[in-house]
Amino acid sequence: VSTMMKFNEYEQFLLYGVTGSRKTEIYLQLIGQALKQNKTAIVLVPEISLTPQMVDRFLARFGENSVAVLHSKLSIGERFDEWQKITKGEKKIVIGARSAIFAPVKNLGIIIIDEEHDISYKSDSTARYNAKDLAKYIAQNHHCPLILGSATPDICTYYQSTEDKIRRFYL
Repeated sequence: VSTMMKFNEYEQFLLYGVTGSRKTEIYLQLIGQALKQNKTAIVLVPEISLTPQMVDRFLARFGENSVAVLHSKLSIGERFDEWQKITKGEKKIVIGARSAIFAPVKNLGIIIIDEEHDISYKSDSTARYNAKDLAKYIAQNHHCPLILGSATPDICTYYQSTEDKIRRFYL
């Protein structure tokens, strides 16, 4: 994956591992590699799993000055402040629910979708979109890897991994 980032190549990967299989640690290592290459990262998590524990792990590893957290519980002002810091390049890592895929990151090195099977990545309100589909499109256009993590992958994702359209790694 780090080679893909280094040479600006797109590919999808399924990180298939049960809860407690250290998927988050792998995400952290991959993001660390992106930062070493002066690139940025987007990490999507289902709203329900945007827990302080996960955010705390990212903050502990990369520091408060590098991580932007975007989710619906932020006030409009807080969202605006985070958005501005991302736009200015002050925040290199964006963690959030599905709308975080729209973050104005520059020099994108990797997109990670945790619990990729979760239906919350599909928006039913106006405007309707699927954050997974957008992530794929954005990763292709930025020539960066897309990591799909899950203990119970979406059936379409799993099927694509059996057809070698997505590279699968078991943990």
